[in-house]
Amino acid sequence: MIFLSGVGLIFSVVTLLYLSLNLISSKTNEIDEHRTALSVNGAIQTTVNKMSALVIDNAVWDDAARELYRPTLNESWLYSTWGTGFKVGNLYDGTFILDEHFHVLWGAFRGATASEKRLDFFGEGLGAIIRQHAGSLRDKQVVYSGLTRTREGVAFVAIGLVRPVTGPLQAGERTRRYLLLTRHVNPGLLRELGETFQASDLTFTAQKTSPASVPLQSAAGETLGYLHWRPMQPGAEAAKASSGNFIQIVITAVGLILLFILFSSVGLYRLARGEKRAREVARLDWLSRLPNRRALIERMAQSSQRAESEVISVVFVDLDGFKDVNDIYGHDTGDQLIVTLADAFRQHVPEGGMLARMGGDEFAMLQEGDAAHEKAVVWANKVLESLNAPVRLGERVIHLSASIGIASGSLQDCTSKELFRRADIAMYHAKLNGKGRVMHYDGELNRVREFQLRVENEIRSGLERDEFEVWYQPIVDACSGKMAGVEALMRWPRRPAGPLPPDTFIGIAETCGLIHALGEFVLRRACRDLQPLYDLKLSVNISPAQFRDPEFENKVAHGLRENHFPAARLQLEVTETYVLENPERAAAAIANLKSFGTAIALDDFGTGYSSIGYLRRFNFDTIKIDKSLAGRVDSDPQAAALVSGTIRIATALGMAVTAEGVENAQQKRLLRQAGCDALQGYYFSQPMPIEALLRLRRERGDKPLAAGERLEALPEAGH
Repeated sequence: MIFLSGVGLIFSVVTLLYLSLNLISSKTNEIDEHRTALSVNGAIQTTVNKMSALVIDNAVWDDAARELYRPTLNESWLYSTWGTGFKVGNLYDGTFILDEHFHVLWGAFRGATASEKRLDFFGEGLGAIIRQHAGSLRDKQVVYSGLTRTREGVAFVAIGLVRPVTGPLQAGERTRRYLLLTRHVNPGLLRELGETFQASDLTFTAQKTSPASVPLQSAAGETLGYLHWRPMQPGAEAAKASSGNFIQIVITAVGLILLFILFSSVGLYRLARGEKRAREVARLDWLSRLPNRRALIERMAQSSQRAESEVISVVFVDLDGFKDVNDIYGHDTGDQLIVTLADAFRQHVPEGGMLARMGGDEFAMLQEGDAAHEKAVVWANKVLESLNAPVRLGERVIHLSASIGIASGSLQDCTSKELFRRADIAMYHAKLNGKGRVMHYDGELNRVREFQLRVENEIRSGLERDEFEVWYQPIVDACSGKMAGVEALMRWPRRPAGPLPPDTFIGIAETCGLIHALGEFVLRRACRDLQPLYDLKLSVNISPAQFRDPEFENKVAHGLRENHFPAARLQLEVTETYVLENPERAAAAIANLKSFGTAIALDDFGTGYSSIGYLRRFNFDTIKIDKSLAGRVDSDPQAAALVSGTIRIATALGMAVTAEGVENAQQKRLLRQAGCDALQGYYFSQPMPIEALLRLRRERGDKPLAAGERLEALPEAGH
């Protein structure tokens, strides 16, 4: 079989080389013919352009303008000037002077005075030029040229108005003199063009006699004849010259194929050995040197063949904060971290277990047999314990945790893919519930995950079908009671399955990445709605995912420009949790946003790690005291003291203070006395659609509210 394959390969190679040589030769000839055709066309156009240049050189001339516009033409001057030019340089063979009606007044042809006075001597080509461009020749002083058939043969012609170089034409209003030059196609011209443009044996015939030709078209569109040339056939010449080398190539190819046949047996042996090695490599993660996903799935398939009733536990590990390590320290450090953690996790794998790297920052451990679930739990807890201490990589100290999911069962109850999916769901919920923990799969987790996937798809379709709305909750001035601004809040009233509270769908949107689209929708819609209400400021909440987007500032600027909304009227609200987790990115984003006039508010102040240091560092414009503090000032002395202290700190730092969650007159009075600049809560109004907000402003005449007066709003479930 190897010998027959070799003979067939020799035949195929020789045939392929011959066909390739023939194809290259043919294509080379075609390319040369095309190039020559382009050159000949270029020669024709160049000659036309030269004729135009000759007319310009001879017609735009003060002496010519002075002589030709005399009452009587000086034929002696004309002949000495142009009639004898036929013998100088052979640039033209005919010179004619035409009047304003394009009648021939004087002419010279091939060195002798011409007696021809009829314009039809010059054929339809010149007639077409004059008919199409008579006005431009007379008024715009443009030169026109082309091809025509005269009684003497095919000729290049050019015509232009005789006029002085500078100054106006000294002639009657309608008096015009035109210079017409001709150059007939003759062997001398063809020889000159052929040498210049590398077209061998260029000839002119009335009929097309070979493919190597181009037509000559008159200005009237008639075909005057064809220019032919002798094809050079460089491909055939090259093939003939390389025939010796071709034979050498064939001999070399045959020799190589024979060597191939000789060493095929050895090659087959090595191939078999290489396949075995490739299978091993295909099941190994190149970085951590652990088995990969494929190896883990194969191991599970082997387990199912042994005993489907055997209990199998799958542990999924996802590193929390690994992306930040890559972003901050680079991917080389991230790779070192993976290698270090793989070695650490490997040390705790129980007997019979298999640890694999699933890709990225994910690991999985498979445990089979008796007490598989208990061994998996022990290993998962040891992984968490090992991450309690920081990981040292050279001089760097890295803190991170892991979210771990565990699923156990037999392949008699579910497939291996389903077991992996369950472990992944448990890991996903561990991450959602605070990270750094172990969660076990149960049916409820699956129902929650299915609900989240369903809502995720509904958000995508809801954005396409315009199911979302933006509602607005008024923010009032604490002293005057006048509405000073509004906070934009996302609502989903037209959801086919019924309205869903924002706290539910916004969290899902942040997890699946749709928060960017929702955030841009809120900003655009709110800017459009509030743009006419010039006296109100607009506050918009920004999710941490949006704030992490490096293009976020540009998107905000684009939204403002698109809706002609002044940046000074916009205030973006960020949470202190994200600011503390990503201080460098937060500082850069806040500085960029403030640079084009947008205000930045620190939202939910008092619920996290409130610090004077970061208040000074990030230079917020406003602090929004969370309702968990502001809403208890009338019942909790400690909350009242914290609110009072916060206001004093903000005032000292030059920041305004807005209190959220105001629900009664007593809270309003205490917060105003404490020094709050603005108040917000159900006491003044619940969130409302833009139509209700506009109706409320019309009813009140957009006047400041009296003390104790409340804003009316539409009732709404949730907040």
